[in-house]
Amino acid sequence: MPNKKAKGKRAKTRDKFKSKRKITVNKLLQQIPIGSKVDIRIESSVHSGIPDKKFHGFTGEVIGKQGRAYLVELKKQHAKLVIGAAHLDVSKAVEKQEEKVAA
Repeated sequence: MPNKKAKGKRAKTRDKFKSKRKITVNKLLQQIPIGSKVDIRIESSVHSGIPDKKFHGFTGEVIGKQGRAYLVELKKQHAKLVIGAAHLDVSKAVEKQEEKVAA
């Protein structure tokens, strides 16, 4: 049973956020074009701009930039989130669909 006092932002996430990926400077400084689809994958080694744990694994659309972070809209959840660039990956599923349409 988890600790009853653990109520913070990263509570019960030790296994969910584990990553064998190594964060790079390019990942931290990546520029994502507005209008592109992105996957939210929380990078456990970067604490700034981290979204809530319930949004890990979701896909959204970048609708703007707010400082160094990006404004991401999730349509199914009717939510707008401010997320740091380290926690966003450009969606590969959308890229594959575009290739199929072009072919």
